[in-house]
Amino acid sequence: MNAFSWVLVKAVGWALLHFVWKGVLIGLATALSMRLLRGASPQCRYALLCLSLLLCFGVPLLDVYQYVAAAPDATVAAAVITVLAQRLGMPAVVEHVMLSVVTAWLLGVTVMTCRLAAGLVWVHRIRNVGRSWADAKWQAYVSGLAADCGISRKITLRVAPDLSGPLTVGWWRPLVLVPAALLTQIPPDLLEALLAHEVAHIKRVDYLVNLLQGVVEALLFYHPVVWWLSRRIRIERELVADNLAAMLIQEPRRLALALERLGMLQAASAMDPPIAQWARGGRLLDRIKWLSRSDVRPSNRKMLIPAIALCLTVFCVVPHVFRLAPATHDGTAQAGITPAPALIANTATKRSLQGLLGVIESNHVVVVDDNSGKVLLRKSADDVVPIASLTKLMTAMVVLDTEPDMNRTIHIDRADTESLLHSRTGLPIGASLPLREVLQLALMSSNNSAAYALAHNYPGGLPVFRIAMRAKIAALRLKHTTIDEPTGLSPLNTSTASDVALMADAAARYPAIARYTTYSSDIVRINGKRVEYRNTNPFVGQKDWDIALSKTGFTNEAGRCLIMRLRSVGKNVTMVLLDADQAASPTRDAINIRRMLLSGKSA
Repeated sequence: MNAFSWVLVKAVGWALLHFVWKGVLIGLATALSMRLLRGASPQCRYALLCLSLLLCFGVPLLDVYQYVAAAPDATVAAAVITVLAQRLGMPAVVEHVMLSVVTAWLLGVTVMTCRLAAGLVWVHRIRNVGRSWADAKWQAYVSGLAADCGISRKITLRVAPDLSGPLTVGWWRPLVLVPAALLTQIPPDLLEALLAHEVAHIKRVDYLVNLLQGVVEALLFYHPVVWWLSRRIRIERELVADNLAAMLIQEPRRLALALERLGMLQAASAMDPPIAQWARGGRLLDRIKWLSRSDVRPSNRKMLIPAIALCLTVFCVVPHVFRLAPATHDGTAQAGITPAPALIANTATKRSLQGLLGVIESNHVVVVDDNSGKVLLRKSADDVVPIASLTKLMTAMVVLDTEPDMNRTIHIDRADTESLLHSRTGLPIGASLPLREVLQLALMSSNNSAAYALAHNYPGGLPVFRIAMRAKIAALRLKHTTIDEPTGLSPLNTSTASDVALMADAAARYPAIARYTTYSSDIVRINGKRVEYRNTNPFVGQKDWDIALSKTGFTNEAGRCLIMRLRSVGKNVTMVLLDADQAASPTRDAINIRRMLLSGKSA
């Protein structure tokens, strides 16, 4: 699973989990609003319910977008699960939970989609078995009702043998099916009322709306509020269609009698798939009572205003109260709820590391706890400075995102060396190596011509590589990072210590980068000669230094730079050390930080 796929899995997983409580809020707000609208017309209640179901669909979708665009682990639930995982000694529990949640959801969606498809197949079958209506008078009656409603599409009437009630299917080419048995068991005037009800469904495009409603049910099948809303929508939909049909025939009581007679005839019938629209849908007794009233009140859209205002208040304001604000670079919240003490990085560790600021020689520093994402130490972490060969981590990620053939031969030509000016870390012109070795040399020994050759041989060449680099910077949300070329020799390659920490976290997710940056040395055959290359980080390969990611860099403008991700200090940490004046400075800084983390003060 690549980096984007994993981000998407987490985004979907958190969106599904958060919708559990968000859906409850939507349900409560809708129930209260329905209480306020109990005396309103069915159209008002139907509009409110449809809005609520639309929000049920839109809220998780918006959450997925927000989680992809911003760190999803900034939520309370994510932080709690992360802390529990650390205490239980299971740092990967979040990944397992998210993968299990998304997998279970996909299985459920598959089952519900099959259910929806089965309903469509049933509708298709019942539509094809019907025969044309022999009496043209009824076809003319339905066409007249359609003209009164302003329906321009032709409505076809058919007689079906196995139905228990009138049925409407289709949207663009609507079809009304009437059971053959009903023709002999119900008076013509009552049948006219039932057909008017079906025409009302066609006027309101209820078949298409009902189909979309089924899609939402399939996607959010696990939440009871969705099923409650869907059931109430179908109830109110029938009342709305009854109102329209009553206005068409100008006799509400005749439609009530027709529904009563139909209910008596179908009392013992089995339920059929709800994908189509039925005259007998909804709560029949309530429909008859509504139609039997002396006055059928018109829609009062003003009554929707307080209900919609209440819903929007709950949907838009309340969820943000339960969300942690985005974390700043020092790991504290910018606004909103203050994280609980258990969710904040160990205070003693922070105090002990802060004591190092006086002796740390690197000018820009960030130390991050990889398990919690908390910043343990920072020093001028948001200053934009050149980053030298740390650039090669970005170059490697951009190349690996194309899923290249690692055995493809890369030729080092004159352009790969002349562009590097006076760089001493190059490969001879004419050398040919597999892409995997070129990538290894660029990362392990910080070979500049190898890095340039990777960009030069990128699909589409260097111009396309630069476009892909900008896209990668945007995808990783590196807001203060600019990459001008692939090696880091240019002083225009700039970033901040905070951005570089994010860069290191992303690079560590690439197995090839983690592997090649932690080789202490390797022998590569170039032009028939065996040449040994060593890692530019002196700590790689040393005893008691369990390094998961490493990269060094140096130019006169950038100074000495070092990235290390350590697993040997009682906790997983990432160190970013930029702009040190002397060659030994980042080395001493790394030793001091590691020693402090290993000491009893970090307990």
